[in-house]
Amino acid sequence: FVGIIAEQQQLALSFEAIFGSAERAAQEMEFVRGTANRLGVESQVLARSYQSLAAATRGTALEGEQTRAVFEATARAMAVLGKSSAQTDQALTAIAQMASKGTVSMEELRGQLGEALPGALQATAKGAGITTEQLIGMVESGQVLAKDLLPALTQGLNDLYGKATPPETIISEWARLKNVITDT
Repeated sequence: FVGIIAEQQQLALSFEAIFGSAERAAQEMEFVRGTANRLGVESQVLARSYQSLAAATRGTALEGEQTRAVFEATARAMAVLGKSSAQTDQALTAIAQMASKGTVSMEELRGQLGEALPGALQATAKGAGITTEQLIGMVESGQVLAKDLLPALTQGLNDLYGKATPPETIISEWARLKNVITDT
């Protein structure tokens, strides 16, 4: 319990630094908790992922609603695919790295994100209205910015998984139980 409390305090402090006030930090944390419980993902893991993504997009065109949108679309896709909290964190870490660097590399898109979230490359291309081959060529030539790619990824993931209900699995129920214990 001490470890959970310490982590909660650390997250609260970092959320406050990222979002500028304790009130806004509390709103963002509630958004993460609600998302975690709805999707059956561990809230602490998801909060750390969101913290990294929000910090990476702070002061960019992706800050705010676009950050929330790519975060939620990715978390939903991972939940629908039955992925674990750790795998969801891996996918969101890849997205945060893209946002932080500004320019997207094939290693991040195909290697890190594609490994954690199968079909991410195809979903991004579809969301951008181009072919996978065109997207690969653009990324390899350094023409793709995170501010352009992440909304396309969001659109593609929402088209594929936006209406799907995450399955009720032992993994999702275990995550919800952990969330209740953490909240307690």
